[in-house]
Amino acid sequence: MVADLDSGEAFAAHEIDAGRAPASVIKLLTALALVEVLDDPEQVYEPVFADMAVDGTKAGIVQQNEYTVDDLFHAMLMSSANDAAHALGNAVGGQDEAVRLMNAKAAELGLTGTVARNTSGLDAEGQVTTVADQMIVARAVLRDDYLMGILRTETYDFPGATDPDTGEKVAGYEIGNHTRVVGEVDGGLGLKNGYTEAAKGSFVAVVERDGKTYASAVLTSDNGTRRAALDLIEWAFNQDDPEPVAEVRLTPEPTAGPTPTESTAAPAADVTGGAEASDSGAFDARILFAAAGAVLLLGTFGFVLLRRRSTARAPHS
Repeated sequence: MVADLDSGEAFAAHEIDAGRAPASVIKLLTALALVEVLDDPEQVYEPVFADMAVDGTKAGIVQQNEYTVDDLFHAMLMSSANDAAHALGNAVGGQDEAVRLMNAKAAELGLTGTVARNTSGLDAEGQVTTVADQMIVARAVLRDDYLMGILRTETYDFPGATDPDTGEKVAGYEIGNHTRVVGEVDGGLGLKNGYTEAAKGSFVAVVERDGKTYASAVLTSDNGTRRAALDLIEWAFNQDDPEPVAEVRLTPEPTAGPTPTESTAAPAADVTGGAEASDSGAFDARILFAAAGAVLLLGTFGFVLLRRRSTARAPHS
């Protein structure tokens, strides 16, 4: 989808409400939800081993060292660092609490096709979003000056650390902005890239020119995700008077919670690299136990009924 972030008019759109695994574009929702709790950029957090052990892209945080919340938000949003996302989740009270905050934020934003299962976007059963929802998320992010300050940063000096086992010190280093939109695209503002084997490529891009702000969202792309997202925006800006083909309500009413339909279910995937497991497995197990119990109850009832009939028909001795 490519749309005007002021009007919500979409100029190209395909399956805009279809749920897809989000990969790291879910980190935009992570940031929106957690920054409300972690509102002091200078707050210090000391990573634990679970933060370091998370799978995928990492900034290289080290346990028993101190990092500011600002460091972690920069690493998560600029470099798509899963260790930083996990650390921010722990900083608000743990991964379960972080996911609860994310889904509460999704409901507050009026998202109807987004369900969060972890802070990073690593593959997790039931974790989905839609390109329509990503337009709403993008607009919300644009209105947060702190987050946009990070997303528009091209390079950031990430702090060094000391190995707690050896005492060896590692110097600080520079991290870059993986989206390559800011500084490389005329009027580029960001926002987020993502990729996993199950989700494939995902990208949300925002560009502002001549008083217009256009955003594109691409999910489940086999290749060239960044190029596809930017080509959509370039095409929209090159139209003299683009004809709207769909419309997204950018400020919908809050919902009771994300309610993706059966058609928006993400493909099942193993939860890896410290991503929090969903409770859908426990739910499935409860269904199976309930079904088994029902079958056993019906079988017992049938046996008793047949027994009674057999006894009634048998001759008395």
